[in-house]
Amino acid sequence: MSTKFMYERLLKCQQEQKLVAIYTVREADYFEAGYIEALTASDVMFRARRADGYEEGFVVLPLEMVYRIEIDTAFLKTAELLAKQLGQPRSPAFFDKAPNKKHSLFEIAVDHVYQNEEIAGIEILGDEAQVAGIIVGSDYEGLEVSLVTDEGRPDGTCWIKKEDIIAVRFGGSVEQDMMQKLRKQAR
Repeated sequence: MSTKFMYERLLKCQQEQKLVAIYTVREADYFEAGYIEALTASDVMFRARRADGYEEGFVVLPLEMVYRIEIDTAFLKTAELLAKQLGQPRSPAFFDKAPNKKHSLFEIAVDHVYQNEEIAGIEILGDEAQVAGIIVGSDYEGLEVSLVTDEGRPDGTCWIKKEDIIAVRFGGSVEQDMMQKLRKQAR
């Protein structure tokens, strides 16, 4: 399946700094809103914006999963208005310089989370629950994740094939809250 159509539209939204609704699940009328941070031939990274106007970290998705995007809807305009009223402007860009179109945003995000020992939420194909934890190992084929519960407790280890990962989330309030709880547990 060609991703050129969505790539070109998302690139235009990035250039115009539009808040975008990104749809990836066809079975549900569900989308995530965000500002496009970076775009490559294979994936998209956006800074998520919640309906209440608050930012919610970064999300990296395979571009082939994006089947519909929207801009300038009443929902998106309301989120932007709430962000402005809350004093929640867009945070500085994740990248100083945009990555090359041939780079993998997924690999960049995994490396960032790994190097900074951050908690990430990882969504897996066919699995309704996401895996949350600290990436402690990464190679060409998979990830090793030290699992963390919502309460911030270590909860074992899992290994995930990279080809089955459909989203990586990091830097959001959920991940930061879990990290704070984990640090308290370690004291």
